Amino acid sequence: MKRKQILTVLGIVIVLAAVGTTTAFAASTGEKVTTQTVVNDKITQTVEAEGHIETENEKVYYATITAPVSSFSRKAGDVVQKGDTLVSFETEDFDREVEKVRLQAQALQASYEGSAAQSYELKKAYQEAVTQDAALKESYEATLTNVNELKYNIETVTDAVQDKSDSINKQIAQVQIDIAKSNASAASAMADNEYDDSYDYQADAAWLQVKQASLKKELLELPDTGAKPIENRYFSEAEMYLNEIVTQRSALQQEMLSTKHAAANSKQLEQIAKNAELANQTLTWCMEEQQKAETGIKADMTGVISEVTLEEGAYVTEGTRLFTLKDIEHVKAVVEVTSYEMGLIRVGQKAEVKVAGVSYQGTVSKIRMETVLDSQNKAKLQVEVHIENPDDKIYLGTDVDVTIETGSSEQAVLIPNTALYADDEGDYCYVIEEGVAVKRYVSCGMSDGDSTEVIEGLNIGEKVITDAMTDESVGKKVVAVQ
Repeated sequence: MKRKQILTVLGIVIVLAAVGTTTAFAASTGEKVTTQTVVNDKITQTVEAEGHIETENEKVYYATITAPVSSFSRKAGDVVQKGDTLVSFETEDFDREVEKVRLQAQALQASYEGSAAQSYELKKAYQEAVTQDAALKESYEATLTNVNELKYNIETVTDAVQDKSDSINKQIAQVQIDIAKSNASAASAMADNEYDDSYDYQADAAWLQVKQASLKKELLELPDTGAKPIENRYFSEAEMYLNEIVTQRSALQQEMLSTKHAAANSKQLEQIAKNAELANQTLTWCMEEQQKAETGIKADMTGVISEVTLEEGAYVTEGTRLFTLKDIEHVKAVVEVTSYEMGLIRVGQKAEVKVAGVSYQGTVSKIRMETVLDSQNKAKLQVEVHIENPDDKIYLGTDVDVTIETGSSEQAVLIPNTALYADDEGDYCYVIEEGVAVKRYVSCGMSDGDSTEVIEGLNIGEKVITDAMTDESVGKKVVAVQ
């Protein structure tokens, strides 16, 4: 792409010889030069580069299970469609393993359910025994209380009767003493011929005898002491009932002890449940492996097989690398550009990709951040261009020509590249001012290979000299040749 000219002395001689009469000097009218008027026009700046086609997606396939390969017939370069089965595995071992693990899981589940049911029944029996024992204890204590109360009442009555009997007997004894004294006094008075006194003593003795008779009668009327026959019977029956309760409680407490320790506790049930859960999880894993074997390996995209390391009939272990599948429906052109061109390129810019003479639309999708060496050992940057409309005529690895549109303007101030030069001070051109050649430094923008945008330094309508010029012509008269 030609943008600027820096002429050498040899170049001047060749150009002057070539233009001949069209650029000859005339002493009277000035040097005749070819010019072009500065105009406003559309310009599109591009960068052209070469590269090759790569896939945008690729996937390395690994063995999903450990098993013999029953079917695989693909070769490198084969095109496969999304959803195609690429690898099939033998499934017999997985079928047997699933059935074995299924039976183990069922057995452990049944063991858990049986243990849980037995534990529930034993705990229920234990609780019922506890309730029954509490009732027996309450009945025993109530019966014992009644018996004790009855005994206490009988003993209380007996004590009261005994106390009363003792009191009466003491009174009778005292009356008998008093009678003896009265009789003795009466006899003594009679001996002393004190008849009146003797009668009085005899009267006292008679009254005391009446009192004695009354006390004896009261003594005879006291209630009987001790338990009655009906009470003795009740005592006997109650005693038998209490003994029976003791026997029942003893047997019941033995049953409580055995059921309490026979029932599986929560930790034991939890362990059995976890064993059943682990067996079910193992079954799930085995079924997943079985499903993988039955499904095989399918293509996740339409693409080309490459880097094949697998053969039909091979025994593979899970994780073994098998092959690579490269997407052919989503492809890109990878091109190399210079560091100068890299300053013009941005992600999102439009591009045209030519593959074997066919053009495709594209978009800059990525700028790689590491340089590579080209065939001349020069550092280049790689740019990825996504191809918008790929078809089956695009082959991975083929060479491409890419034109990237790096900028455009609808109303740019343009001059031809043949009028543009550069030196250490910058870009410049030669223009005609009042019939004289003048050197003019300009600020440039975009270039499309034929024309360059002038941002500052030129005005619309000015004439720039397109013939080869040097600073020796500056200040000399020139005549524009149309």
